[in-house]
Amino acid sequence: MDIKTLARPNSDLRQSEAQAQLKAAYRQVFGNAHLFDDERSLSAESLFINGDLTVQGLINALALSDSYRRLFFEANGPYRFVELNFKHLLGRAPRNQAELSEHVQILATKGYEAEINSYIYGAEYLEIYGFDTVPYNRGATSIGGNSNITYNRTLALASGFAGFDGDKQSQLLFSIATNSSPRAAQRTPGPGDRNGQRYTIRWTSSKPVGQNRRVVQTSSAPYSSLSSVIQSIHRRGGSIASVTES
Repeated sequence: MDIKTLARPNSDLRQSEAQAQLKAAYRQVFGNAHLFDDERSLSAESLFINGDLTVQGLINALALSDSYRRLFFEANGPYRFVELNFKHLLGRAPRNQAELSEHVQILATKGYEAEINSYIYGAEYLEIYGFDTVPYNRGATSIGGNSNITYNRTLALASGFAGFDGDKQSQLLFSIATNSSPRAAQRTPGPGDRNGQRYTIRWTSSKPVGQNRRVVQTSSAPYSSLSSVIQSIHRRGGSIASVTES
C-alpha cells in the first residue's frame, strides 16, 4: 500500500468536516435562508474547502456577501439589522440599549463593512469561537456575565431550525428600550386591539430645550407608531423610562 492510499482516509475526513462546517456556517449566518447556487459565496467556499480560509474568515466572507447585504441590510431598518447581526455572528441578543445603539452608530458613521467586522474581529467572538468554530445560538444555555433578560432576548430571536429570519420588524426594540423581558413586552397589547391602543412613553432628555421643557418628557403614540417614536427618542439622545398603556 503506497503513501497516497494511507493519506486518503484522513484527507476524506478533513473534506467531510469542512463540508459540515460550511453547511453550519450558511445556516447560522443566513438564518436558515434558502440560497440558490448563484447566491452562494463560491470563491470563499473553495478557499475554505482547500484549507486556505479559516472558519472566522468564512463567516466574515458570508456576512460581507451581496446575498447577506440584500437579505438583511437592504430589507430591514438599522435596529432589526443590528439585532440579526448579534444573532447570526455572536449567537446572542443585544444586552442593552447602549450596546444596540453603539452598533447602529457604527453602521451609520463607518458603514456596512465596519459593522460586520466589529463582531467577527471583536474580543467576544475570538474568546467564544476563536478561528475554527462556527458561531451558534447561545440561547440554549445561559451565558456567563449576562442577565436573564439577555438570555430571554436571545431565545426570542431564535427562529427554530427550519425558520427564516425574514421578519422585517425589530423583535427587541420595545424590550431593550424599556429594559423588560421580550415576552412581557410582546404581551403588552391585548389581542385584537393593538391598532387602536395608545401608549404613554416617559423618557429623560439630557438636553431639554426651552424654559418649560423638563428633563423627564412624556410622549403618546398608537401601537402602530410605537417603534418609530422610540427610535426617534433614541436618536435625540433620550433614554426610555417606561412605556405603559394610556
